[in-house]
This record gives sequence, C-alpha cells and structure tokens, in this order.
Amino acid sequence: MDDRKRLEQMVNEINQLQQQGETITQQLEQLNISLNDIKSAEEAVKAIEGTVGKETLVPIGAGCFITTELKSEDIIMGVGAEVAIKKSREEAAETLKQDKEEVEKLVKALTEQLQQINEYIAKQRPEAERLMKETGVQ
Repeated sequence: MDDRKRLEQMVNEINQLQQQGETITQQLEQLNISLNDIKSAEEAVKAIEGTVGKETLVPIGAGCFITTELKSEDIIMGVGAEVAIKKSREEAAETLKQDKEEVEKLVKALTEQLQQINEYIAKQRPEAERLMKETGVQ
C-alpha cells in the first residue's frame, strides 16, 4: 500500500475514533448527571428514616420548599414508561444502591474505553504526521 493511501486510512480511522470518543464523553456526562440524581435520592431516602409524623421541608424546585408532614416512609419510584410503584424506604434504598452500582460500572467501562481510544490515537498520530510530511499532504 502506498503512503498516500495508508495516510488516508489512518486519518479516517483517527477521525472516526475521535468522533467515537466525543460520543463516549457525552454519554459519560449524562451518566454522571444520573449518578448525582441517584446519590441525591439515596440521601433523601436515608434522611426520612424515623420522620413519620414530623414536619419536613420538601424541595419543589428553584430553591423553593414546602413544609409537610410525612405520613409514611413509603417511596413512589418511577420504573420506566411513565410507570411508578410504591416501595418501602428499605426497598427504595436497596434499589437506589443497585442503580448506583450499575451506573458506576458503566462509567468505569466507558472511561476505560475512552482511555483506550485516546491512547491509540496518541500512538498513531506521530506516524500519520510523518506520512503527511513525506507525502507533502497538509
């Protein structure tokens, strides 16, 4: 294979890997948002233990809260497709723990994949640059 074709192949591969890396980065951002939501929910579920019959503040958004009295430690959890089910505080805590572990595994796997892509690109770039100089391609 001549140098020009090899260079073209390398550039295409590097560009494709860079796009894949950008996609993974976006996925990681979304997963980190989800992870933060899960952690917030975990903290809230822990905080309601033993608070039945007591007043508490419930956030409603934009830094606003309402005062309410908890009548139960049951949690209504979304399970997808606009469906929600009632779980005990303990069940909800366990579900959130499992969800967090699953998201953390995904984050770890995607981070490793992104690192491999970046290492491969870094390894291939000097060869591509050398071929560009030799073939006179800018």
